[in-house]
Amino acid sequence: NAAAIRRLLDGEKGPYRDIVLINAGAALVVADKAKTLKDGVKLAAASIDSGAARDKLAQLVRVTHGG
Repeated sequence: NAAAIRRLLDGEKGPYRDIVLINAGAALVVADKAKTLKDGVKLAAASIDSGAARDKLAQLVRVTHGG
């Protein structure tokens, strides 16, 4: 849900983050953005930890809500 996503993007660690990282890592491999699942997980974690993922979500919200 939205609250869980916001907590994740704010840096909360735990099993929810682990599952998100595995899924995102796999998606990055399928999209040829990472060679291995391990590399994909590292890339996804870096995006979350740097704030880039939170910024991208904020951009998506602005665009989809006409702001």
